[in-house]
Amino acid sequence: MKRRAWLLAALVLLACAAFLMRRGESKEKPAPVAHVEFPHFARPEEHKRNQERRTLAPPPLKDDTKEGYRQKRDPLMTALPTAKGKSAMVFEAAALKESPIGRLWVDCMLSDRDARELDRFKKDYGVDMLNDVDRVAVSSQKVMVLSGDFGAAHWDKLDRPRRSYGSKGTIYASEEGQTGRSIATWGDGIQLLGDTTEIEAAIDRLEDRTPPEPPLIPEWSAYGDAYGVLSADDFARMLPESQRDIAERLRGALEQIELHVDASDDVAMVADATGPTAADVNDLGKTLGAALSLGRLKAQSDGDEKLAELMELARVSPRDGRFSMELALPMPLIQRQMGPCKKHGGTGP
Repeated sequence: MKRRAWLLAALVLLACAAFLMRRGESKEKPAPVAHVEFPHFARPEEHKRNQERRTLAPPPLKDDTKEGYRQKRDPLMTALPTAKGKSAMVFEAAALKESPIGRLWVDCMLSDRDARELDRFKKDYGVDMLNDVDRVAVSSQKVMVLSGDFGAAHWDKLDRPRRSYGSKGTIYASEEGQTGRSIATWGDGIQLLGDTTEIEAAIDRLEDRTPPEPPLIPEWSAYGDAYGVLSADDFARMLPESQRDIAERLRGALEQIELHVDASDDVAMVADATGPTAADVNDLGKTLGAALSLGRLKAQSDGDEKLAELMELARVSPRDGRFSMELALPMPLIQRQMGPCKKHGGTGP
């Protein structure tokens, strides 16, 4: 997972990647763009979902002479690292699996070999990765957290050294022991994968053996089918070498980018960028907006209708010392690009 966990945030652009890979295959005129709802706030059902996930006791008071409202916590959010300047993303696996893009992904990308591996994993370890996993959270701090129903799991079949950690944790160490990658369980609802030291730190947070710190992803920000924060440095690394100047400006102007993706119908993404200096953030937002406009015009002049359509659905809006970027991928657009692969039963052997 070395320096790669944050890259899973790019999964929200899966449809965009498939779109660009297949550019030029069809000369048909794109269908008119439909209205897309962007995830700018939590819906009532998401508020209810988040409340039901608060099953962990409130953190202990730092000063027991003070009183006040103390709220239960979401174990998955609590397990994630809290260090500032890092990245973390949560993927609502159960919701994504049932979404139009999720069903299309399974039809197109899940090969027969992948399906056999999933069946073997379920038979060997009692975990159905497609149905038992509710959420997947990744962090740039070398740890992945899964929540779901793992009461039937039997990790004792793993050929790894096993030890208890804390009151509810069990760590199945890697061959490298304490310094390598491990698998761990915490109760029946949390699985952890990654660096052994980071797994121990996650269990310490869950069991209040370290002073509580604000989470990287505030629980009020847990909405959409994928959500989280990317540090400016991690986001800049995602840009190609040809965009080095913009990457350096990102590092200099921004602190983090908050992401929200909704895939319940179309795929719609909102990225809110913030930084220490309002003027620098505004200037960067204007630069990115101008770059999108120029790219859109160039695609149109080059006759690249598919790229022009994609860029037509991208917007940058600077405001009040921050800027928001919207990107939409309507399902008809995605289906035109990914739909044909269903005829082949997946991409793998």
